[in-house]
Amino acid sequence: MIQTYFGNGKGKTTAAVGSAVRCAGCGNKVLFVQFLKNNDSAEFKVLEKINVIDVLCSDEHYELYDNRNKDRTPALVKAYNKLLFEDTKNKSASYQMIVLDEILDAVEYGYVDVNNLLELLAEIKVHSEIILTGHTLIEGIADESDYISEIKEINHPYTKGVSPREGIEF
Repeated sequence: MIQTYFGNGKGKTTAAVGSAVRCAGCGNKVLFVQFLKNNDSAEFKVLEKINVIDVLCSDEHYELYDNRNKDRTPALVKAYNKLLFEDTKNKSASYQMIVLDEILDAVEYGYVDVNNLLELLAEIKVHSEIILTGHTLIEGIADESDYISEIKEINHPYTKGVSPREGIEF
């Protein structure tokens, strides 16, 4: 099945991490793949310590705001497509759960083609529970999702000028 967590509120990755930990707690293998982040969020330090969870990130590390820099688009397309269609696809049969964190944003920004992603999802959902996260729900993804949860911001410290806090937002 495919689970999709989307919206502008805090908690999409946190929900995915919780699902990954729950799955691992039952002895299942989890592949947690991260897109569009700078690969240094604190949750990954913990996930990497759990024997049945493998974390994959791009071979190349980018600053968070590189994702909106049009000059970086060709490099990001190459890196994220390798991460998804080579690294993830080649390993997918070994996992009971695959988390594609921020994949919806990678599609929205044009780094990953939605039709190619849908083909991959059809292939890997046969043997794995899939979790997708991102800000925008994409039409084709919505049609294929078995669960869809919207995480909506009602209030957030950013709007009051509070900087992200280590251990809370990253």
